Amino acid sequence: MLQDLIDAEKGYCLDLEGYASITDTSAPVIVHSCKEGFWKDGTWRVNYPQEGQIYLPEYELCVAAAALKEDADVVLQDCSDAPMQRFDFREDGTVAVISDSTETFCLSVGDTSRATGRNLRRPTRFVNCDNAVEQYTQWILPAKDTVYTSFDFTPISLLPTDEQAPTGRPRAGGGQGRGGGAAAGEVRRGPGGNNLYVGACAPCHGRSGEGLASEFAPKLSGQEDWYLTRQLTNFVKEVRGGREGERWATQMSFHIGDFGQAQLDSFVDYIGTLEDTPAEVTIAGDSTRGQQLYAACVACHGDDAMGNAALNSPRLAGMSDWYMVTQLQKFRDGTRGDHPEDTLGAQMVAFSQTLPDEQALIDVTAYINTLSAP
Repeated sequence: MLQDLIDAEKGYCLDLEGYASITDTSAPVIVHSCKEGFWKDGTWRVNYPQEGQIYLPEYELCVAAAALKEDADVVLQDCSDAPMQRFDFREDGTVAVISDSTETFCLSVGDTSRATGRNLRRPTRFVNCDNAVEQYTQWILPAKDTVYTSFDFTPISLLPTDEQAPTGRPRAGGGQGRGGGAAAGEVRRGPGGNNLYVGACAPCHGRSGEGLASEFAPKLSGQEDWYLTRQLTNFVKEVRGGREGERWATQMSFHIGDFGQAQLDSFVDYIGTLEDTPAEVTIAGDSTRGQQLYAACVACHGDDAMGNAALNSPRLAGMSDWYMVTQLQKFRDGTRGDHPEDTLGAQMVAFSQTLPDEQALIDVTAYINTLSAP
């Protein structure tokens, strides 16, 4: 973790491009807003497998300098005796490549950040240590021979004013093993009663559960608890995700697969406390035609599109319209609803295929939008 927050309220942690099954280990290493929980592409070990190395256990790869020169990429390689995989972890927090060169190069983050939803990322590189910017080159390292799988970490913006650290840094701790010292099944709650949702879900779905299209994360607030529970279960069991065309569902399976049932239940409980504000309308279509098409949906989802638990039909009105269109497309082409255990999804496959064309998906969603209009 970079010592200085720079412009990231949660700080910057070493990370990889992508996630889970589509993590790109051939791409240069980056830093990303620090994330609470267990992340297979962001759990690092130092001085392993040999002294001076930085190791990524999930992929059994080691950090290296792509070249011994200014602005060289930070890359991953098979662990070996290669000299550019050896680093000096200095007392001032800098991480320098060990070499016989007259120049010494230190691990640094780039000058500019890029937003991804509510998170930030920056490139990493190696720079001449003598000319390095201090705030870009000082790191907090995991203890020797320790793999940190969780951090008791609270972003500064979530801390009460009187709890903020004098340095402006987040209070980062951590324990060995999942849960950061919490008892098995224990739901950790942060300031203001926020539970694990804040760290695990809010970076993509928003603090208020409003959803972020940039992260392909739909609105959660206002959705029925039974439906949220069912979908979380489907993600954990990989009834959803794990196949081509289901990148974001696969990401969900990856994110929550290591959580216990008590923690999953805490997500649903907390979402139920969030204020329900209709999602922003992003779909423009023929709502008159859409009303006619909605006749195929009304029996299950209701005249007001508020869903029906008895029929296992979720609420649609006021939810993320872009997400509804995308899911209808996935049902129509068989990307979703084809798993043997997803019998309810299979029903949606049949109904979605009664919609005559792609424009019909937009039009019926445009009509659903009118049902949540003030």
